[in-house]
Amino acid sequence: MAREGSLRRSTSVLTRARRLGRKILRWLEGDSRSQQLRDEVLFWRHWFSTKGSFWPEDYKERLDPNLPIQDHVGRYVDRLTTNPVSILDVGAGPLTKLGKVHASKEIMITATDLLATEYDQVLRDFGIQPLVRTVFGDAENLSTQFGEYSFDIVHGQNCIDHTASPLKAIQQMLSVTKHDGFVVLYHAENEGKTESYKQLHKWDFTCEKGHFVIRGPGPGGDSVDATDALAAVGSVECSLDDGAVLVAIRKHSQRVSSTNC
Repeated sequence: MAREGSLRRSTSVLTRARRLGRKILRWLEGDSRSQQLRDEVLFWRHWFSTKGSFWPEDYKERLDPNLPIQDHVGRYVDRLTTNPVSILDVGAGPLTKLGKVHASKEIMITATDLLATEYDQVLRDFGIQPLVRTVFGDAENLSTQFGEYSFDIVHGQNCIDHTASPLKAIQQMLSVTKHDGFVVLYHAENEGKTESYKQLHKWDFTCEKGHFVIRGPGPGGDSVDATDALAAVGSVECSLDDGAVLVAIRKHSQRVSSTNC
């Protein structure tokens, strides 16, 4: 519980920092997507230059090789029978936030981000050697890059609601997940509304009567019951956690087609 509290606080403070940076950049530069992506790079440059700014613990944790994997992911590592456990972290930024250690299993993390090339330059500029180097990856085209059934767990934190099509991104995450594996999502609830649908925040995620619901893009956008939309591929668990939406989708076991002899 203590680690979950720390996770929520860390998520909250980083979200507030990004909001401040975005407001300044919107005023200076406007609101095009290319400018929004530059905003992300500038945020991380500031983060590295100040070693986490007002949140030095986040800086230390991302560079800690002995940091335990966060509870919201570790609980699904526990439910798998495989060892080691392969994890794809989507939208990981320059340094994945995921802890590198599990109590009883080896974990192997692959981190991806659309801005991996730009983040590599930031790391070089600050002389940082990442524990896991982020590679280029487009959340909406993961199967093209990695192939189907490649990972035990696919994780995304505060990033899938930045994509052009969150449902497509989640479907792609499921595509590269092995049978009986998990897609785990951890996002601020209704972040699009909170951000007035500015910058990359065009979508709202929430949980209603146990169902994962996606709304957007923008105010008045369509509402999609993702639990129903994804039912043929996996079973969806959705819960609200102190302002965050925690979603876990377990991909169905492989079905064997029967034929008549």
